[in-house]
Amino acid sequence: MRRLYIATFIGFACIAGAAIIVWYLSWQAPSWYLPPDASEEAVLRMADRAEFRLVEEFQKIRPPEETWRLRIGDDAMNAWLAARLAAWLTHEHELALPEEVSTPQVHVTEDGVWLGAMIDMGEASPRPLAVRVRLAVRGEGLLVEPDAMRVGRMPVPLFSFRGMLDRASDELPVADAIVELMDDRTVQILAIDLEPGAMILTCRTRP
Repeated sequence: MRRLYIATFIGFACIAGAAIIVWYLSWQAPSWYLPPDASEEAVLRMADRAEFRLVEEFQKIRPPEETWRLRIGDDAMNAWLAARLAAWLTHEHELALPEEVSTPQVHVTEDGVWLGAMIDMGEASPRPLAVRVRLAVRGEGLLVEPDAMRVGRMPVPLFSFRGMLDRASDELPVADAIVELMDDRTVQILAIDLEPGAMILTCRTRP
């Protein structure tokens, strides 16, 4: 009987310990999730440079048959997300981020792009949640498919947050692989390649 009590105690202790570890990890942001301070001058300058370079490359006059590439790093994307995303959504699409979502950031890996944000789950404070998506160009559209999710540093099944993902997909603009320019030209994104810390767009400018 004593051995049974000891075994039961050990079993409960292991369960409690595992629960504490899961709870702790669910509050810990991924190591890459370090949102820059949008009020800092250096962050604003980087966001401006990133936006200017993107516009400059897209607006260049190029032969119709020329294929060109543009590399965009995590640091540039995250500065722009921190400093410019909210205004861009409001101005371009008359939208706002869902109320539950704040401070979005990205982290590019060879396996996909992690999208992280603080999510209000109705608890004492928001928790860090990250979704990894795979990107693929299909004709004139950009396929964005989530394939992994973490709350803090804990992996969780995607179906646990399917409702939130569907809502975000409905409220945010649909990705398009064709970008219309001011002078009636278009830029077609042909492919998106990923490397640690950056994505590379392969494009063609058409008259």
